[in-house]
This record gives sequence, structure tokens and C-alpha cells, in this order.
Amino acid sequence: MELFAFHPNICFHMSEVTPHRPFSTLQRGFQYMSNALSSVRNACKLLKVFLDSPKELGVTELSKRLELSKGAVHKMLATLESEGFIRQNDSTRQYTLGYTLLELGNKVLKNHDIVEFSTPYLKALAAQTKELAVLCVLDKTDAIYVSRVDSPHPIRFNVDMHRRFPPYSTTASRALLAFQPQEYQEKVLSDEIKSYTAYSFTSVEEIKANLQEIRKRGYEISSNRRNTGVTGIAAPIFDSQQAIASISVIGPSDRMLPQQASILESLLATVRSMSYELGYHG
Repeated sequence: MELFAFHPNICFHMSEVTPHRPFSTLQRGFQYMSNALSSVRNACKLLKVFLDSPKELGVTELSKRLELSKGAVHKMLATLESEGFIRQNDSTRQYTLGYTLLELGNKVLKNHDIVEFSTPYLKALAAQTKELAVLCVLDKTDAIYVSRVDSPHPIRFNVDMHRRFPPYSTTASRALLAFQPQEYQEKVLSDEIKSYTAYSFTSVEEIKANLQEIRKRGYEISSNRRNTGVTGIAAPIFDSQQAIASISVIGPSDRMLPQQASILESLLATVRSMSYELGYHG
């Protein structure tokens, strides 16, 4: 029976192993694997150097930081550049991170579970404000509350989770809608505008003006527009490219309005922290 030894990239016949040099080929295979893993590790270290470094670095500086020869660094850079992980500035001949890393980063963010990510922030905000804290997202042309932490007060406002509603209708959804592309806003506002209370918006022009104000100040505060006697204070959460969700603190107006300033301060600190974690540095 013929015997073969296997390695992910190497296959050799056991007859190659001689009595005088036992398993020399196998040893070479293990050495190959060790060298390959070392090269991958060094490539990862090279990429991570750029995390807290100037925008561009040369071979000499990278060689010093990695404690590797210039030749080894140059080979790694050539390989990484061929795969789009590194790019070279033709003018300075120095290197910077490539666009493939940006694509991978955006993929990570898209796969990120915003509900799970937001939970500790919502809990902390609800504990600070003693009011309901909710997370709102957009899906197609609808808004949805996807997570919440209730107020500890016996008299408190409640929201229906996972029920769709027009993005112009609540404080949370308008705070998010205001930072969407104009084409999306037009699509949302193309349907008949629904009113919920005597204070609800009744025209597209009113809503557009409100969205412009929200975009200028960065948050929304409103009372009675969806539910009489209820006030909401909301602000958007950004990733590296766009507004992806919003958080709103909601409660009875007689409790919310006297502490409006402190609630707004806590809310804005929360969304800033979340946005930073998601790659927003604006």
C-alpha cells in the first residue's frame, strides 16, 4: 500500500523519507508552514503600524518599526499592494493603506448587529434620564423601533416594537430622515401625509422645513406631534459613511420639558460615542 504525507500546499510520497534522513521532507513542510504563518503575522503587523502613524510611511521607517530588513518589508509591501491592501504614492514613493481595507471595513459595519451594539448605550441613557430610550432604523420607506429600554417610572410612555410607521411621524424617525439623501426623502414624502394629533405636520413643505432645521442643529425635539402630552428628544447615529439609526428619549412632557437640557446633553454624548465606535470622525 502506498503512503502519502499531506500538507495544505505539499504532498509527498513516503518513499521520499529515507532511513538516513528520517522525515526530512516532513520537517521541511513544517518549516514552510512556520515561515508562512510568520509572514502573515508580519504583514498584519505592517498594516497595524498605520493605525497610529502618519498617513504615509516609507520602507525605511517601516523596517525600523517592524525590526525587519528593508528587503523583507519591500516584498510584503509589493504583495499587499498587488491585493489592494496597500497603495504607493507615485509622487512621494511612500505607502499608505489601500481601498480594499476600506471595503472590508464597510463590510464589517454592514454586518454589525446595531441592536446588540446599542444595548449598553440604551441602558446607560435610560438610567441617566429615567425615561424610555429607543433605537430607530429605516427599512425601505418605513421607520421601525428595533430596541428599547423602559423608564423606571410607573407612569411612562410605551412604544410598539417592530411596527412600521412613516419616517416623518416621530421625533426619532425625523432625526434619522433629516440626514438621508434628498431622493430618499422625496420618495418617503411622495405618499399622502398622515396626521396623528392636532399638532402633527400636515404638508410636505412643513416636514421639509423641519428636516432642514434638524440637519442644521443635529437633533430633534418635539412635543405632541405623534401623541398628545408626549415629548421626544432624538439624534442620529453615524457610521463612517452615513446616518444609520437614531436614538430617542421619550416621556410625558411634564417630566421631559423641565429637564430637556440635561436629557439632550446625555443623548448627544451617547450618539457621539456610538458614532465614533462605528467609524464616524466628523
